[in-house]
Amino acid sequence: MGTDSFSKKNIIKQRPDLAYIRKGGADKEPHTHDHPEFIFVSNGSGRFETSENQYPIKTGDLIICSKGTIHSEYLFDTPENAIYHLGFVKTVLSGMPEDEIINEPFCIIHTGNSYETVQAYFANILAEKETKQVCGKMVQADLLRVLLVTALRLAVYDIGMAYMPNRSYFEAKDYFDKNYAHIKSIEQVCEQLKINKFYLTHIFKEQLNMPPIKYLQLKRIERAKQLLLGTSLAISDIAQKCGYPDTAYFCRVFKKSEGTTPLHYKLHMKRSGGI
Repeated sequence: MGTDSFSKKNIIKQRPDLAYIRKGGADKEPHTHDHPEFIFVSNGSGRFETSENQYPIKTGDLIICSKGTIHSEYLFDTPENAIYHLGFVKTVLSGMPEDEIINEPFCIIHTGNSYETVQAYFANILAEKETKQVCGKMVQADLLRVLLVTALRLAVYDIGMAYMPNRSYFEAKDYFDKNYAHIKSIEQVCEQLKINKFYLTHIFKEQLNMPPIKYLQLKRIERAKQLLLGTSLAISDIAQKCGYPDTAYFCRVFKKSEGTTPLHYKLHMKRSGGI
């Protein structure tokens, strides 16, 4: 969908509720959320880190972070550093599952000429939350909605983000996202969703440039990394929770995906300060 179609349709089907907003330092420890998050660099510079890479960030950068994405931020130590974190829930966009607003784990947008406007939205939402004035929640909700639309508009122009209208794809993706640990075969998914296997493969290749079995593996490996970094579970227990009853097979799949074994991945992250 192009920018024209974005501007002509009601993209927000269910307004978001504010989960939290704070202004202060960066979240240096790797973590995830079960909802999307906006991270706005009001002042300063540093880096945004995921389990895969590091990305430079600076004043005016707005990070849209999808739920379930392992991430952390670091700002260089200067007195004027300031960063906002804003989490929101119960959001439904046109053609998207609940609480999914982009089709990627994250995107980093430089607000450019919109910097002061975006900064004002964050500052005013925080002020409404802290001062608890009459009708404050209503004002807060309206400001959050406008901020969401502004962020989506910036994302459309900055990275060409498109909202895909393929309902079958979103239903299938949502099924994989919720049941990845219990799926035994693609045929099981097709039977559950009443969808042809050829068509399922087609829509995943069209939308994600990968077959559904590859997407299933990526979901499992991403969850495995979360458990490796965030828990003290044994490798065999992590394998079970990620849909791999055979621990040896899980280790082979993990090494093929990440270039190292699950144990070495955890030890390396620990030595490098990742956990």
